[in-house]
Amino acid sequence: MTKQKSSARFRFSGVMLFLALFFFLVPALQAGDYRLYMLAAGVPCAMLLCCTILARAFSLDRLILALSLFFCSVGIASLAMTAPDTALVQAVSCGIGIIVLIVGAILIRSLSGSLLTAISAAFLGLLLLAAKLIAPTFTLPATQPALTLLLIAFAVLLSREGPISAAGLGIAAAVLLMLRGETADALIWGLTILLLLFAADGRLLVVLPSLAAFALLFYGMYSMQTQTLVYPEALSADTLKAVGALGADLLPEGLAVPETGSLFSRLLGHYGLVFTGLTVLLYLPLILRGTTVASYARMRFHAILAMGICLLLGLSTLASVLSFFSFLPFTGLEMPLLTTSLPSLCAHLFLAGILCGISGRNDSDLAEDAHLAMLAK
Repeated sequence: MTKQKSSARFRFSGVMLFLALFFFLVPALQAGDYRLYMLAAGVPCAMLLCCTILARAFSLDRLILALSLFFCSVGIASLAMTAPDTALVQAVSCGIGIIVLIVGAILIRSLSGSLLTAISAAFLGLLLLAAKLIAPTFTLPATQPALTLLLIAFAVLLSREGPISAAGLGIAAAVLLMLRGETADALIWGLTILLLLFAADGRLLVVLPSLAAFALLFYGMYSMQTQTLVYPEALSADTLKAVGALGADLLPEGLAVPETGSLFSRLLGHYGLVFTGLTVLLYLPLILRGTTVASYARMRFHAILAMGICLLLGLSTLASVLSFFSFLPFTGLEMPLLTTSLPSLCAHLFLAGILCGISGRNDSDLAEDAHLAMLAK
């Protein structure tokens, strides 16, 4: 990494830290709540610690790490104004997620793309998806952790065994998602798998049958579940006008309920359309950085996995925004890293940790190549 790139990423991390401090300090000064002061001091300090000491100690990608922590801080800030106690709980959840991120970064460097890895990850992922069907009392939100494991298994199979076995795993996971009634997640998963199959293989003999199988599956299952889908009402012009460009002190009626509203709707109500739109746009550099990491990966397994993570996060973000504004007939979709569910948050941060780990592996490979080139001279 050159000094120019390193200094640019340090400046970007500094901007993220300043915004995080602004999120909590201004409401704390207005309300005078000690809990907001705790968040104003703790969240930026934790981000600074992670972006400096931990990033250097574990060779983490600073851009991916800073953006991931920024989205976590935004989720905490969206709760801080109206539910400070819940915001403190969310901060603890983010702290647990940071540990999971570091574990993911360390694990991916030592994880080999072996058949045992694929079988273990596929078994655990399918078991988590089937748990709700086997035991209806199982209420743990395990969809995102299951998709994380299945994506790892899919990347191993696609890199080692070829597209046939990988496509079979993808279709099996999509069937379980549809049987669970999670049509939106099944659609996102199916698009991710199809794009990875096309990018990794590209043969029409493989892509077209996979596309036909997914199309028939979605058509059949979607027709069976049409009556259970909830078509959200479009946000009225009066509601959006009530939010305004700069937000409101209280959430507008119809946008979010404090107990059940998503973090994205809270963010829109508190900070307005302009800031929320800019926050959503910050997913773009995260995904672009992930694709860059994938393109520089030496191992085929790492390249497919990194690209799959970018597709999964990007499609989830797009689907969440479109469903919120009623362009898709789905409700309850949460944006990556903007969720109050601890399993989902840990799964998203684990994916970010995998990207950081692959980036660190790429940097070490480049440093080794430079060292060998110097020895050759």
